[in-house]
Amino acid sequence: MVTLHKDLFDILLGYSALIIPRHMHFPFQLSFNDVHDFLVKTVLLGHDLPHLKAYPPSNEYQYTFWKWAIHGLEDMLADEACIIYNRIYEHFISLLPQGSEPGGLSTPGPPAQSYVTQYWATDKSIDDKQAIVNTAKFRSATLLESRTTVEGGTTGLRTWLASQLLAQYLILHPELITNKRILELGSGSGFLGIIVASLQQLDHTYDEGTHASGPIWLTDVNDVVLSRCRDNVQLPCNSSSSHPSLNYCSLDWSDALNSAESPLRSILHEEIKPDLILGADLVFDPCLIPALVGTLHISLQHGADAFIALTVRNEDTVSQFLHAAEQSLSVLDLDVHFDKRIFLGVSEGQLDNEIDVKVFKMRIKQQRVGTCA
Repeated sequence: MVTLHKDLFDILLGYSALIIPRHMHFPFQLSFNDVHDFLVKTVLLGHDLPHLKAYPPSNEYQYTFWKWAIHGLEDMLADEACIIYNRIYEHFISLLPQGSEPGGLSTPGPPAQSYVTQYWATDKSIDDKQAIVNTAKFRSATLLESRTTVEGGTTGLRTWLASQLLAQYLILHPELITNKRILELGSGSGFLGIIVASLQQLDHTYDEGTHASGPIWLTDVNDVVLSRCRDNVQLPCNSSSSHPSLNYCSLDWSDALNSAESPLRSILHEEIKPDLILGADLVFDPCLIPALVGTLHISLQHGADAFIALTVRNEDTVSQFLHAAEQSLSVLDLDVHFDKRIFLGVSEGQLDNEIDVKVFKMRIKQQRVGTCA
């Protein structure tokens, strides 16, 4: 069991999620020894939490983090007669690209892919105001992601927000996924799949003898993306890796616009047979709306529910989607808002608070039965 002061735990969360260091709070109110020992033993050497040694942030991010951490430690030295462990400086210098000087990086190339780790509490009784955090009460989700930039994020990175908020909604309502046959549309690199599979693993009512009745299907149209999804979900550090019934499938929504004998209809009705459909950030191009709505209509025909989280970048696009969906589906805006987000994002503190994410519950409309006098 590892316990940390809350301010140090917040640094751990930020470092793991690749939060820009200038958006993190350096704990000057704590003692130099406490902060220094945490940075050395937990972050640098991984003695307390070896996870970050096995699945570290990219060198580019580590460079910016340790530059920030060293400045903070050196500022603290003015008040205390202490020294900074040489290994910190050695590690910082090792992160410099060959031929660079400590004052700055050389001309940057394409950003390297990086592991990103998010944490969430499994104990609902945890109080955010508690000064000491027991890390054993938290679960993690780790992914290897391609980064367009470490500095602030892009539209592609910000698409995580809808997945994060839908994941948070499911964490708060785990009964929605208990022993359900689950289909995720547009699984991407696997974040939501990791959370859903991990939640089912954590569910004490999960019966190993009946797990075959509740498989999870993670789907995408891009085989490279689907392969990355599989690799991330199956990382040994993720609870999802031990889920007994995970499936990966390439789905082309455009097949929903073809004949009634399309392979998509056969896969959805005869093989997947979902009880629950999940999707996040699926409506980013108006051209995809007819195919997506068609896929949802087929998927929901046998009494399933869908929870779809959408990032509102263009209100007209979202309106087009809702108008198309409401022709055959019952659509309920869940008006989901959280006082505090569980998961952090690379654009945390910049643009995320200005982004609107909506979560909708959908199902097939009930057919009205006519009456005769």
